[in-house]
Amino acid sequence: MLCKDNWINLTWDGKSARDKKENIRVEFLRRARILMDFDHACDQVASEIYDSHKNLYLALSGGSDSEYVATCLHRNGIPFTPVILRYNLATSNDQRYEIWYAMRWCRTHGVEPVIVDIDDYVTSDHEKSVYLKHKPRLLGGSVTAGFLHRYVSEREGKLVSGYQIEYYPDHEQMNYLKPQLGDYRGFVLEESDLYIETLEPDQHPWAFYYWSPEVMASFVHAWDTNFNMCDNKSRIYNTGPRPKFVYPENFFPAKQITFRNLLAEQKWGTIDCALLGDRETLLDRLLT
Repeated sequence: MLCKDNWINLTWDGKSARDKKENIRVEFLRRARILMDFDHACDQVASEIYDSHKNLYLALSGGSDSEYVATCLHRNGIPFTPVILRYNLATSNDQRYEIWYAMRWCRTHGVEPVIVDIDDYVTSDHEKSVYLKHKPRLLGGSVTAGFLHRYVSEREGKLVSGYQIEYYPDHEQMNYLKPQLGDYRGFVLEESDLYIETLEPDQHPWAFYYWSPEVMASFVHAWDTNFNMCDNKSRIYNTGPRPKFVYPENFFPAKQITFRNLLAEQKWGTIDCALLGDRETLLDRLLT
């Protein structure tokens, strides 16, 4: 994957794509040279990505992770196009609420986004080919990655995302992992973060927050286990509190959801994420 000095390796148990029961595997090949301030580390990532990649498209969901990537690119004078996806078949208001945050950021900073309707993508041949490539446990992430990758590639662009490690348990946002993780406490990296790389290895600087050990270490160091995920991210990114919206099943036909969930449980992997350890363990793995 594209990152600084090949410091991290994300694979499907050593493979470039999942065959059957492989899970996402994270290997750290280099440690951070220094512990940096998080804002400074992110500014450095933004500059390093732009040094080697132009025509950047940012997947701007309206969540705090991607909003802060947008803020970093903007304050460093780096041109980019925010891409806001609209799931116009959504049956709840969740996705509409999340778009509001993305549009508000663009208005406030004078950046013109592109708003793209997914329409009937979930029933297209392209989506089916992406699904067979991913063999995903996290269905919504596969759809989003496939659509974004096609959209940006057709415009000869480079895709940046706000994929970020998360902390379990979080009763507001991560209850779906409880059957798999039980009493585990610590950071996780969800398998959907690897979906873009699986489609086209070493082509897109999608992993902004995984670009260097310095930026990951600075985020982990800033994390306070006394706060939940929403409050931690609000404090670290200096964004307003942001609820976690979950709406992927709204744009799948019901039969498709049932069938694919069954396949995921019976055939594709055994767990939705890689376990990175608690705050102290992960910092020890990241720092010299």
